[in-house]
Amino acid sequence: MPIDDHALPLRERKRLRTRRTLADAALRLFTEKGFAATTVEELVDAAEVSRSTFFRAFPTKEAVAVEAETELWTGYLDALTDHDLAGPVLTALRDVLTGAVAELPDDWDVRYVATRKLALTAPSLLGHVEYSRSGVETKVAQWISNNLDLPDSDLRPHVLAELTTTAWSIAGRGWVAADASGGRADLLERLRQAFAVIPDALQLSA
Repeated sequence: MPIDDHALPLRERKRLRTRRTLADAALRLFTEKGFAATTVEELVDAAEVSRSTFFRAFPTKEAVAVEAETELWTGYLDALTDHDLAGPVLTALRDVLTGAVAELPDDWDVRYVATRKLALTAPSLLGHVEYSRSGVETKVAQWISNNLDLPDSDLRPHVLAELTTTAWSIAGRGWVAADASGGRADLLERLRQAFAVIPDALQLSA
């Protein structure tokens, strides 16, 4: 579920607002000037915060540039934490991910498309996204292992965790290429289709 800002302490609400202000300013500047050409100093000036405030919110320029991506995976991991695993694991991962996507704010669509297009212009951003997704996959695999009491040597949780992010990549890539013209409903349908073909894909042979 989306966070109700009014239910949070004032300090936390301010922290989230500052983070969002920085992310919005960064996406605008990076899109206008280019990622490499935009300095942290320009970014904090645009957001009207100090350099130290920036680095309390984000460890790097790359991190603030892909905040929309981070929102997605944070929502996914948070939803997993609250989910009681039962039945086929891949089905559970699909349901949790699609639920997390459905709960993202309405303006996330535009920000995510802009973020993905920006990432194509800067190799360091693509590297940051891949590194972050790898961390998500590790956490998901551990969640599966913990729930099913599996040893760390069992590779199945890792395969399922990576199949989930692969399904997202395929769905998201097509949606961004179409400029999200079909809205959130189209993204969710693309995600459903990507998961639906996994069993057949694993049995595909010449």
